[in-house]
Amino acid sequence: MRRVDLPAPLPAGSRILHIGLPKTGTSALQASFHAARAELGRRGVDYVSRGANPLSAARFAAGTASGDTTRLERRWDRLAEDFRTSGAAHVVLSSEGFSGAAPDRVSWIGDQLGGEATVVVTLRPVAALLPSIWQQALRRGGLESFEDWLAGVLDPAHPHAANIARYDPAAIIASWGRRFGEERLVFVCGDPSDPADRMLNHRAFESLLGIEGVLELQPVLNSSPPYPEIEMLRHFNLANGRRGEEGELWTRVLRRTARRMGDAPPSGAGTAKVRVPRWAAERINEQARASIAALEASAATVVGDPAHLLVDPADHPVETTAPGQVTVASAGWFADTVARLAVDEVDERAARKVRRLERKVARLTAARRATTSLDEASARDLIRALARRARSRSRREG
Repeated sequence: MRRVDLPAPLPAGSRILHIGLPKTGTSALQASFHAARAELGRRGVDYVSRGANPLSAARFAAGTASGDTTRLERRWDRLAEDFRTSGAAHVVLSSEGFSGAAPDRVSWIGDQLGGEATVVVTLRPVAALLPSIWQQALRRGGLESFEDWLAGVLDPAHPHAANIARYDPAAIIASWGRRFGEERLVFVCGDPSDPADRMLNHRAFESLLGIEGVLELQPVLNSSPPYPEIEMLRHFNLANGRRGEEGELWTRVLRRTARRMGDAPPSGAGTAKVRVPRWAAERINEQARASIAALEASAATVVGDPAHLLVDPADHPVETTAPGQVTVASAGWFADTVARLAVDEVDERAARKVRRLERKVARLTAARRATTSLDEASARDLIRALARRARSRSRREG
């Protein structure tokens, strides 16, 4: 391991692939890149994605996208081509969607992007991330309480353990390091308790690109709802029980409701946040020590101190109890928001169907016109041919 305060600038022609991880400041970093496109371009940096985060295309590349992926494949092909062929001095591609790739997909991603790239990984203490990861599961229709979910996540033999496997630096070194080279891996380990480290991700990327003062914090709303309100969401899932196409509709509604609840909590909402209990913090620290050892034994560059992956168990409650009630105001806001968003979702779905039907009718109409025109043209040609034959026969007979 080569530990530095900030990495050395990369040479001209370098390409940077930022693979997240989720909930490690990725949205803030991507928003800063997106907002600074013009100035970055003037300084020879190409942030190749059209939006701040090409998440769906990255998930396709990682092999984790679901449903019909034809459109995502085309989007990924364009993105990979832009990354390969850009003539900028430095090229950057960022999405946490890449971090879910299995080893065989990592190799495929490397082949698709062409040449070599420096792979950057942003890290945070897993103990600080687990409440957000659990809440994401609830937004997708999850039913388990935080304690039950934690017990599964921290059991290596449980299917839930896959939820945090991507956060293991040893696994990242084994897969991404094998394809791109350990010496091309850069891990950024900020101190969550130090306000100055809030900008470490930004400054690390600026240092790699040889620029300064370009990436500035942008307003990004992605806060977690209070614990009572997220428990209300979980109990809605328990009462709802919808699956299939109808379940997908409600998943989208609840995802949007939870985002609004976190970014702009209703008046009278609770203030308690989800906290990892002490027993879980101690178990996570055991895994963090193994991660630190893997980093130290590697040829990767580490920006900051990997010891920041540890947490103080004394800062975590011995026991946690899920809230059993919310305010009337909060419950009313929740019911109103869910109802409005459900109506919007149904309207949007109906509008999409109408647009598809309109496009189909337009295609059929165009095809019918083309056929009609062809038939009319053929009839006119036939009449002209018969007329010429009749005139020719009349001349011969005359």
